[in-house]
Amino acid sequence: MHIPAIAQVLVPLTAPYIIAAPGINDGNFQRAALNTHNADRAKHGVPGVTWDNTLAQFAQNWANNCEFKHSGGKYGENLYGSWTNGAVDFNKQTQSAIHDGWYNEISKYDFNNPGFKSGTGHFTQVVWKNTKRIGCAWNTKACKSNGSNFYKLVCEYDPPGNVVGGNNFKDNVPRPIRAADIETAEGEPIQGSTEEMEQTEGQIVLEL
Repeated sequence: MHIPAIAQVLVPLTAPYIIAAPGINDGNFQRAALNTHNADRAKHGVPGVTWDNTLAQFAQNWANNCEFKHSGGKYGENLYGSWTNGAVDFNKQTQSAIHDGWYNEISKYDFNNPGFKSGTGHFTQVVWKNTKRIGCAWNTKACKSNGSNFYKLVCEYDPPGNVVGGNNFKDNVPRPIRAADIETAEGEPIQGSTEEMEQTEGQIVLEL
């Protein structure tokens, strides 16, 4: 059974960068999503993922739906949201969403007791060893939320992660290779972790 995880990470943005969200065929956006995923996956010694246009189109269709909830599709899925009244550097925000918003849930993951746990599902999906392909997208037209423009990043994963049963988590979520990363993963807070974001003014993390 695949258990999707969702975190609402809402970050007010004011940087004067790109106004329009990138499309799924934008090379810089694809590289931002792939390179960030693969840099974090490499820390655990798992193979990198490749870009899949079918997954990206699925992500695009769901991103353009302004509802902030899971699609209920057959893929693994991570969501990230932000609102702004200005322009956004979407490539930088993509990197931040994947690493700071999702991967840094590693600070809450117990490698001594591997398994699904609320608050770590984005991290485990990012590094899930058996996942081979990803596709990500922002909504191409801003949604309105509390008077501000709302943007949603959707990433789809195939095969999906967070598959409960047997030794799935033990086999697919290995410890970080570096000893320092292992110490961090077993309870020491890391900079930019979701624990820190919960205490940072202007940011909201909501686990469902």
